[in-house]
Amino acid sequence: MPRPLTLREGEIIVNAVWERERQTDRRPDCSHLVHEVYTLAGYAYPYADSFDLYAGVHSFVRVAKPQPGDLVVWRGHVGIVVNPAERSFYSSVTSGLRTEIYDAPQWRKRGAARFYRYAAGTRGNLTAANERLPRITKEPARVITAPAATTVVPDLELASSGPQLEIPSSIRVAASRDRPTEAEIAGAVSELNNGTGNILREEDLSRLDRKVIVYSSLSVDRTEFKGNRGSAQARIKSQVILLAESIERKPHYEKFRWELRRVNGGWEVLVPKDRVYVPRDVAVRMLAARLASLAQDSGVSGSDSSLRQQAQIVRALSALFEEGP
Repeated sequence: MPRPLTLREGEIIVNAVWERERQTDRRPDCSHLVHEVYTLAGYAYPYADSFDLYAGVHSFVRVAKPQPGDLVVWRGHVGIVVNPAERSFYSSVTSGLRTEIYDAPQWRKRGAARFYRYAAGTRGNLTAANERLPRITKEPARVITAPAATTVVPDLELASSGPQLEIPSSIRVAASRDRPTEAEIAGAVSELNNGTGNILREEDLSRLDRKVIVYSSLSVDRTEFKGNRGSAQARIKSQVILLAESIERKPHYEKFRWELRRVNGGWEVLVPKDRVYVPRDVAVRMLAARLASLAQDSGVSGSDSSLRQQAQIVRALSALFEEGP
């Protein structure tokens, strides 16, 4: 029976933060950083972006009071709790990999954070996993907390039996000043696009009602603000465009303007209504997972619809793996 991690096991995750930092200075986005740290600590789970983690995934249970090693999650950002007494968490932010305070003004602007704790398997499996953890050579952070019984928070959003396919409509920008910088907007757009990749979980790609532009690189070049509105011009190298039955292999650079608006003292980036942008690695992961699910189902039913969907996904994956000009 899965159970939430103990305080000591949570401290192992915090130690893995420092071990990863010692091993490499590479800076992934926030959700990939968290995934790397948990894997290093021996608590692996299927990768999930911050939108999925906020809604809830099977590997974690929501808790009312965090302990070291828990996730602190907003829609569009996630980090690892370091010291609950100091309200500190470690994450990938615009300025780099660093520890911040999760109830600081710039984070409160994102709305209420949620806390999630890893739900482990048997103690035997945990022992084997922890024995594989590399020796910690950096001094762990001082943790000031008192052991307490875990209070699991019922999450009504998890009552649905099927996967949540809703596309995020916007994402908050964690800005350090009154107006967000280009780097801060680019970070928010990147995490937003990880979340919008959920559209590729649809049962049938032919039902896509907007363009899905799969890209290999994205950068924000220029921002403009006027009152409570703003925009950010992005330069995108697209690779494949999906729309209904159409799969267009079209590697080229394009410019797109992301709309911004001020809300509750902060800013958010809006998702365009006629298209979504999905990073190539996210698109490959989503399509491959959907293909595996269909292949398993077709082993039982073998319906024409399932076979047609599999063929379409194979064509899309083939286009994504073709070498560009």
